Amino acid sequence: MDFTAIDFETASHRKDSACQLAAVRVSEGKIIDSANWLIRPVPAYFNPSNIRIHGITPDQVADERTFGQLWPDIQPWLEDQILVAHNAAFDIGVLRACLQQHRCEIPELSFTCTRAIAKRTWPDRRRYGLKPLATWLGVDFRHHDALEDSIACAKILLAAGISRKAESVADLESRLGLARGGAGPWGYRGATTQRRRRSRQASQANDTALSTPTPPHSEPEDTPGVDFQRLLIRAQFIQPLAGQRIVFTGRLRVLQREQAERLACESGGQCQGNVNGKTSLLVRGCPDERTAAAGRTESVKEQTARQRRAAGQNIRVLDEKEFLGLILGTDTVGQWVGEESDQS
Repeated sequence: MDFTAIDFETASHRKDSACQLAAVRVSEGKIIDSANWLIRPVPAYFNPSNIRIHGITPDQVADERTFGQLWPDIQPWLEDQILVAHNAAFDIGVLRACLQQHRCEIPELSFTCTRAIAKRTWPDRRRYGLKPLATWLGVDFRHHDALEDSIACAKILLAAGISRKAESVADLESRLGLARGGAGPWGYRGATTQRRRRSRQASQANDTALSTPTPPHSEPEDTPGVDFQRLLIRAQFIQPLAGQRIVFTGRLRVLQREQAERLACESGGQCQGNVNGKTSLLVRGCPDERTAAAGRTESVKEQTARQRRAAGQNIRVLDEKEFLGLILGTDTVGQWVGEESDQS
């Protein structure tokens, strides 16, 4: 996953009125660098409604360079890159208009759109705006700041790649049936759905594959009623259990044990087989057969954890719902377990 996510903010309805641009460079699935430019638009007119959206005022950019003056700094970030934007037609349109206004040659551009990618990756969503999608994925950011929007856009693409098990942007586009967009001195071609002649049987097989991604053999299958893949994506982004040493005990009701342990690890935690002096979190399920056969209501692991906590060790004892609440950042897990309600 190598690409550059971009976002423009504009001073007015004019496409050539860019007042902020940010670019976020991603290499091998990791954000490695970013750049952010305030731009003095020409003419320097700001529509009050645009100011209300992004908060950038004429005074803030009065001493900044114009897009044409900034282009030598911006150009290396955009050329020879796969550009990614949310609603890419807008951002690429702003870029082309600014280049034309300042008499800069339009370079060969290659781009894709995370809005189109999200629609194909998660077809059950009701809203595909940047803010609703990012919130759903657990990405916290300040909307309508170009840099923060670019980071959110990058994370949405990475989340789609995780969801579809894609190894690159091209692989993801291929799995979703999307054709990459392009622009240059010759004109503009949007990122669109691929149109290829296919037999009905091949089309049905491809549609089934798109709507039901097949997990690799190393992954546990979803428990009925649990959207494990989305839980996993959110855990990877927000890392809510970073630094925690975690022990599971008993029989879980919602997740399979293998799923729970992977979820803990992807959340930044480290799973342990038994409680010891480094354990900081014990997740307890219902008593299993061995505990019940021994006539106990608590497992040996839970008893040990409670004894260590009484002796002063900092160990939290949680049930499965509380564990999921830590990962989701909420006490309400119904939207992730069973029927999901739309919170966008």
